[in-house]
Amino acid sequence: MRILYGVSPVGLGHATRSLVVVRKLREAGEDVQLVSGGTAADFLRSQGEETLSLVDGAVPRVSGGEMKGALFWYVRSWLAYRRTLPRARRLLLEYAPDVVVGDEEFTTVSAAIEARKPAVMVSDELELGFARGWAARRFERRVEQWYQGLQEGVRLLVVPEKGEDAGNVRRVGPIVRGLTGGRDETRARFGLPRGRMVLLCMSGSGIGDYLFRGTEEGVRSLDDPDAFLVVVGNRGARHSGYGVHDVGVVPDAQDLVAAADLVVSCAGKSTIDEAAAYGTPIVAIPIRNHAEQERNAASLGLRADDLGRLPSLVKEMVGRRSDPRPSDGAERAADLIRSVTWPPAPGMGGRRTSARL
Repeated sequence: MRILYGVSPVGLGHATRSLVVVRKLREAGEDVQLVSGGTAADFLRSQGEETLSLVDGAVPRVSGGEMKGALFWYVRSWLAYRRTLPRARRLLLEYAPDVVVGDEEFTTVSAAIEARKPAVMVSDELELGFARGWAARRFERRVEQWYQGLQEGVRLLVVPEKGEDAGNVRRVGPIVRGLTGGRDETRARFGLPRGRMVLLCMSGSGIGDYLFRGTEEGVRSLDDPDAFLVVVGNRGARHSGYGVHDVGVVPDAQDLVAAADLVVSCAGKSTIDEAAAYGTPIVAIPIRNHAEQERNAASLGLRADDLGRLPSLVKEMVGRRSDPRPSDGAERAADLIRSVTWPPAPGMGGRRTSARL
């Protein structure tokens, strides 16, 4: 099959899990063309994947660990969608895919539904809830209507979580990357010392910067001269200090997650899933008002208010490993994508979506 695979350009979580599924599809002999934008496209190309940079996106504005201006973010996201949609339509004509997949990349999916092409969406964010003010909530209600139509319009909606299937929703379990090296090999590769290692994952867009001071204080509170902090994902100025190793954006961050004695993150699903898969303890402090992250953190019993006790959480959780929880989510997702046929079964998919709110 010829598969056009769209990836959200915001952050790197969608890119990392898409990479796993795409490689499973290629192993099965399928022809896959990746399309994304921004840092996600750069990351995919750094992994040897030919990726078209056609997708515009909007990163939420975060200040002091709080998401600001949800209405403005919705408007910027919608404008980015409208700019990208004509490009997606042209790409469908040029590439002529048999199936279109979008990992929270909505323009390729929308264009496919319009063209009566079989479409699959990969998403763990089935509902919104980012708005706070009256105007933002009113705008969000209209976005929710459009988003619901998009979900109903795809042939399959693949959710990387465990749970029951319903309608066109298929829950496949977490999609995580495999390891490329063991604990000692990983530390040697990044030039890291021995001792207790705390890993701060700041996301590919660097929006987790608000976690640095509390995490650094937590590492110092361990009263262990061999304990150290590794920062990954920061796209701004490198962090420095005694016992701080800022490695920036790296292709195999999952190896660092597995090698760490504790992971601290801003509650992105990919990092949480990888920590669970490798048995690494994690403290996930969500961005306040970021509905998706707040839901992810709540599953671990954490919330945005826990930022104030981050140093004590580091001290409490470091080294508390659990049994690894491996998942075959990538294999299941790839199998589902390969099983897609057209026309859809009665009542499943085929609904047209509008680019108008």
